[in-house]
This record gives sequence, structure tokens and C-alpha cells, in this order.
Amino acid sequence: MRNVLLMAAALRSAAAVAHRALPVERFSVAPMMDYTDRHFRHLFRLLSRESVLYTEMVTANTLIDDQGAPRHGTGDRWLAHDDAEDKTILQLGGSSPQVLGAATELAMAHHSYAGVNLNCGCPSERVAGAGCFGAALMRDPDQVASCVKAMNRHAPISVKCRIGVVDSVRDLSDDEDELYASLARFVDTVSREGVSRFIVHARVAVLSGLSPDANRKVPQIMPGIVQRLAREFDTLEIVTNGEVASVEDVVERGSGLEGAMVGRDACRRPWHYATIDEDVFGAKNPIASRRALLDAYSHYCDRAEVELAHDAYSPRRAVLKPALSLFHGDAGAGAFKRAIDALHKDASLSAGGVLRAAAEHVPGAVLDAAPGERVVLPRVREAA
Repeated sequence: MRNVLLMAAALRSAAAVAHRALPVERFSVAPMMDYTDRHFRHLFRLLSRESVLYTEMVTANTLIDDQGAPRHGTGDRWLAHDDAEDKTILQLGGSSPQVLGAATELAMAHHSYAGVNLNCGCPSERVAGAGCFGAALMRDPDQVASCVKAMNRHAPISVKCRIGVVDSVRDLSDDEDELYASLARFVDTVSREGVSRFIVHARVAVLSGLSPDANRKVPQIMPGIVQRLAREFDTLEIVTNGEVASVEDVVERGSGLEGAMVGRDACRRPWHYATIDEDVFGAKNPIASRRALLDAYSHYCDRAEVELAHDAYSPRRAVLKPALSLFHGDAGAGAFKRAIDALHKDASLSAGGVLRAAAEHVPGAVLDAAPGERVVLPRVREAA
């Protein structure tokens, strides 16, 4: 009887995975190492209930050994989060179907994400070179297909990739037909294993000779290839990425696609995206002002500082970091940052207390402006 019950439970679980859908991704924030940690995602979720948020990439081998066994129990250090489960996606990096499948199973069993994304787009030499995954995987679509087949037994899977991959800058080509043909073969092969969503950075990845930063600037941006992919694979969901750097870009570049993904601009000036729920999803903006946002995020900081501290580790710097750019481009931005820098070592203040004190250096009109409202104040020269 026990075996019958276990088998029935397994079948129900499999059916649930088969029928689960990825969240609507009209707007998303890209997975970015050292940026999209759980604290940034908490801050951004206060700004937008509808956005799809991605974790930093977690290497599957960090969680699972080569025999498919967990290395660190349930992997809380890398996987724990308090995000909205229905709109947060874990990105995994790796190239072993066995390890990626086990990592996906571990994450979904213990940490409940809306889905899992396979990184086939990172051009870092440490990842795509020595690691032989990330963008390097685009050269072996059959291997990627094997990976996603193992993963999608446990979660809905998407793939993030580039429009192509070359060894060096010398190999870059502006032949869109050639690039498209290679991308189409990749997407066709991988989609046959149940992947219905591809997030495509509209640049070629250069595997050697360029830093990750240069890889976001030197290769030519070719958004037309992504649009063509969406037209010719009209049963798939295609999200565009690369030089999407405003709400206006999201609306324009996402037209005809599933949506558009923003990268570092969301971290550089998060408040700019406080209108995204209204402008893109037609929903009510969830936060009324930066004063309200700072109050809510300060409460989170106070809680996280206590709950996440262990041994000699304090999460104070990590929880304060996402708030540093909240006033980017507005009066008081420099004074706010300097106040945080001056106060963060003050043991008499909690992390939230640091933010509340720093906010006193920001003009009230800026703090109380509604999302999208432009505040023009008399010019006052700030100290350098």
C-alpha cells in the first residue's frame, strides 16, 4: 500500500509540473551576479508586484556533486528567499543533465520558485571558457536539450541565450541571415524538449578577449533577429534583452514578443521602474512614494539584519546596497549615499535606522513624489 501511495504522489507531482506555466513575462529583471540577490529582489518587489525577477546565477555544481547528491543539504545559503514564489525564477548554470536535473529538483522541493532558467548566455571566460557552460552551450544544442529534458521533470524551464557565439572579436559578423539560421537551429532543437520560453540577448557572445562588460557593448545589437525569431517560432514565447534601459524601451522593444528584460539599469535607477505595473501590465502601482518605499524596505532591513546574521557575518552592507541608487538623478542623491556611508558602521542604528537617517538628507518633495512624477527644485550645488 505504501508503495502505491508513493507512486500516486509521484504521478500527481509529475502532472503538476506538466501543467504548471511560467509567469507572464512582459517585463523582467535579468539575472545579474552581485546585483539581483534576495535583498534587491525584495526592494524591487515593493515597486512592482507584476515583474518577473531572476536570481543571480547559481552554479549547479555548487549544489550537487557529480553523482547527483546534494553537497550542502537543502542549499539554503544559495537558494533561500522570501520572494513571491509565483514570479521569481531561479537561474542555474551548468552543462551536466544529471547535475542540473538534481539541482532543479532540490530547489523546487525546498524553495519553491516559479520556474528555473538555464544560462546559455553568459560569455565570461570563467563560465564559458573554463566552466564550459553559459554561452559556450549554444554550440551544442543537443547537450542543452539533454539538460532541459532532465530539468523539466521538476519545474517549468526557460533558456536565456545570445543570438550567437564566436571565439573572438575577429569572428564577429553582421550577416543577420547566417546568425539567424544558427540561432533558429538552437531554438528548434532545445524547444523540442519542452522549453517554450527563450530570453534572447540580441548580441553575439564573444568567448575570449572581451570582459563581460565589453560583451554588453562591443558586439552589435541586433534586435531584428529576436523579432524574426518570434515571428517564425510563433508558438514559442520570446523575450528580448540587451539595451532595454527604460519603461519606454520595454513597451517598444517588447511589442510583438512575450516581453522585454532589463539589466543593470534596473539596479542603477530602480525608482524609474516604479510605474511598470501600470504602464506595462495595466495594474495599480503598489507603492505611493519613495518615502513609503523606504519605510517598507527599512522594516525589511531591520528584520533581515537580525535573521540572516550568523557567526561573524553581518548582512548590513548587503541589505543597504540595493537602496543606494533609489534617488539616482534626483536632488539629494549624493547626500543620501554619503549619509549611508557615514552611518553604516554606527552600532547604535539598525540597518533600517541607517536608511531612515539618510533619508533626512533628501528634500521632502522628492521623497513624496508619486511614481513617474518629475520633481524640479531650485538648483543647489552639492558638495563634491
